[in-house]
Amino acid sequence: MSADLSCPVCGTELDLAVLFAHEGDQRALARLAAVSIPLGGRVLQYLALFTPPKQRLTAAKKIKLILQLLPDLEREAISWKGRDWPAPRTAWAMAIDQMLSARDAQRLELPMKGHGYLFAILAGMADRHEGQAEQQREQDLRTGPRAATVNGPKSVADLVQQPAPTAAPRPVPAAPAPAGVSPMVRAMRAEIERKKGTAQ
Repeated sequence: MSADLSCPVCGTELDLAVLFAHEGDQRALARLAAVSIPLGGRVLQYLALFTPPKQRLTAAKKIKLILQLLPDLEREAISWKGRDWPAPRTAWAMAIDQMLSARDAQRLELPMKGHGYLFAILAGMADRHEGQAEQQREQDLRTGPRAATVNGPKSVADLVQQPAPTAAPRPVPAAPAPAGVSPMVRAMRAEIERKKGTAQ
């Protein structure tokens, strides 16, 4: 196909097919920016780890690497060692920073051949987080409030709804004895009345 455009400054001819090819690259970069501008910057630094010695990483290779990461960046999860792991954007940033620090300390074998090392770091972070959450749940179960063993109300609402306790009936006081009669005289009179009753 012949060239359809030329640069008005230098006269370089440009094929329209090239413009359409670069449209896909622009979309990939737009998706990366939509994930997070700061994280997108870190991803571009991460891509430098794939650069062969004394060479430049081609734009096509960079776009290929970005397109490999984008689905997992967008869903904030990765698939690693047969299972899915949560990978929030903060974890991606921390993992990339860890790799860049390892590069600066010359503890990283470069150039990188794939994303396995990055995914291993992300999975390790998620695994540690799960372990800490499990320990916290167990700690809460051990130290949490225990169920009351007394058969009392379980809540203030239960206490309010309980009927008020009824007072024990008081004994009816005996009728007062006639004034001037001693207890002994009363007892003697009662005994006489009783004997009269049995004698009849």
